[in-house]
Amino acid sequence: MNKKRFTTALAAALMAGVICIGVVGCKKEEPTETTTETTEETTTTTTTAQTTTLTDFKVPIETAPEVNWTETKFESPKTLYVNVNKNEFLNVRNGPGTTYDKVGTLTRGQSVTVVAVAKNIWYKTQDGFFVSETYLTGKIPN
Repeated sequence: MNKKRFTTALAAALMAGVICIGVVGCKKEEPTETTTETTEETTTTTTTAQTTTLTDFKVPIETAPEVNWTETKFESPKTLYVNVNKNEFLNVRNGPGTTYDKVGTLTRGQSVTVVAVAKNIWYKTQDGFFVSETYLTGKIPN
């Protein structure tokens, strides 16, 4: 009997109460032979990543920009909507200008909560990123 089969048989016998080792009140029963076959099975799982055209942020930002602008905070957050052409995206940046790194994109009609304005044309989002006010509107675009 090979080692794997012996170990399996021993485990089965212990579970069935056939073998007693130092247990008080244990009945000694005649051992029975238990044969267990083990079959190895390999399962392969394939996961397909789903692509999306919605917000695509790279968080955390590898290098935060040096703050060299002033912001005017709003009394309360405003919800605005992205108004770009169909099949186009609004870039989300880590600073108020096109020279700052792009950290994500927004699609037409997506809502954005803004909390401040910088350089009079860049809205700061509640997440601390910036979008151009040129492509935002107060109403959901058709």
